[in-house]
Amino acid sequence: MAHFMVEMFLPDTIDQEFIQMIPSHRLFIDQLIADGRILTYTINQDRTKGWIIFDAEEAEEVLDFVQQFPIHRFITLEIHPLMIHDGEAFRFPKLHFN
Repeated sequence: MAHFMVEMFLPDTIDQEFIQMIPSHRLFIDQLIADGRILTYTINQDRTKGWIIFDAEEAEEVLDFVQQFPIHRFITLEIHPLMIHDGEAFRFPKLHFN
């Protein structure tokens, strides 16, 4: 598997239709996280942009997932293949001696 970063651009104006889709969107994201397909999901504070790290075979597979997002028709995106994706969450837990 490879890692891909989806750079997601949210709409400038958030209307009631978009807001009503958020719970179903979060459920879908939560399922992809539980399945190990999404490693991280981040939205900036002003709610204009997001970054999602996917674990997938190819970019087309990532696009297939994103097209299933309930909010898909409201967003634009770019898919970037990653060479390195690392962080503390991907390491062995730290040992704490008593």
